[in-house]
Amino acid sequence: MTALRLLPEFEAALRAVPGIREASVRTSPDAHPIEVHVVSGGAKPAKQVVRDVQSIAMAQFDLDIDHRIVSVVQIPDSPADAVEAGETLASAAADADEALPRPALTSITVRNSEGESHINVTLAIAGSVFSGEADGPSSPLHRPRIVATATLVALSELLGIPAQIESSQILDVGNREVALTTLSITIPRLGEQTLCGSALVRGDAEDAVARSVLAAVNRRLAG
Repeated sequence: MTALRLLPEFEAALRAVPGIREASVRTSPDAHPIEVHVVSGGAKPAKQVVRDVQSIAMAQFDLDIDHRIVSVVQIPDSPADAVEAGETLASAAADADEALPRPALTSITVRNSEGESHINVTLAIAGSVFSGEADGPSSPLHRPRIVATATLVALSELLGIPAQIESSQILDVGNREVALTTLSITIPRLGEQTLCGSALVRGDAEDAVARSVLAAVNRRLAG
């Protein structure tokens, strides 16, 4: 996805908010924000700055901004503000990590026909359901990659950036089996990055593979 700048009026509105010094909004080709970067002073907690961004977006531009795409950098006006801002940021980060919902695996459906496997993976997060599908050879050697691909397809809307499975396999580690998946994502202005996730096999290998994909992307989903 190409990051553009199609909303200069939104940036100007953000700069007019008390406490916000600078703002940069990156958008998708359809002019929907995918990154909002804000520089503020230390007078307001970072969480309040994010809420201000969301309020301005909705009230003036009818844009529903996900808090996970808003990045706030606080540069205090005085040393006292610096101490207070540091404490506020640490508290906000801890609160966000505790409160942020993460996708949970709800079902995996496997259908084999004429040497081909069709796999459907369903995830749930905050009351919403996301599904992904993938096809490939039905041999055990290929099954992990197909499951991983279906899981990543289910996550694609949440990620909002290009991603693809590089490898996925079941490994023997000591006397246990572990699903290990690597995938690449393309982050605007940063380029391609590789993520890795693993999960112990606790019964079904397919379940472990899907959980390994979730383990790889959860930090990215957390912002």
